[in-house]
Amino acid sequence: MGALLFMLLLAAAPDQKADLRAIEDLHRRDVAANKAYDVEALAALWTDDVVTMPPAMAPVVGKRANRELLASVEPQAKMLDILDYVQEWQEIQVLGDYAYEWGIFRSTVKPRNSAVDPLKAEFRVMRILKRQPDNSWKVYRSIWNSAPPPEPAKSQDGQISPTIFPPPKKP
Repeated sequence: MGALLFMLLLAAAPDQKADLRAIEDLHRRDVAANKAYDVEALAALWTDDVVTMPPAMAPVVGKRANRELLASVEPQAKMLDILDYVQEWQEIQVLGDYAYEWGIFRSTVKPRNSAVDPLKAEFRVMRILKRQPDNSWKVYRSIWNSAPPPEPAKSQDGQISPTIFPPPKKP
């Protein structure tokens, strides 16, 4: 459990503690699904009317469209080993049946069967969550942008390795 969530739980009212624990469960499932690049597990974390706003792309509206976007880049994602993926939430606020949160996502990946050094990416994320009838939480709205790129990674032979960019725009 992250230090921020632990501090929030200490200060929260009993009802809010249950909400924060349920949101932490969403975070754990989200991290696991991202590490596995499991499109169906990720889609299970979204409301049916989810809207995402990826960098340099039009908004993606609805669970089906978001699932299709992830599935379209799955072959490329499966060519990478995800060495690390963390979500560092800086703020979580529960307001009735909605919550908002912002934080930083960091990942380290390495192309399979390659001498290229691991590639790092960092994103700033803002999400709105929506309480479900069973008191669990799902992602309702999400927007993210790339942090300034880290120094380019170099392979063992001194060549600069490629940088990870968001998926291309759909036609």
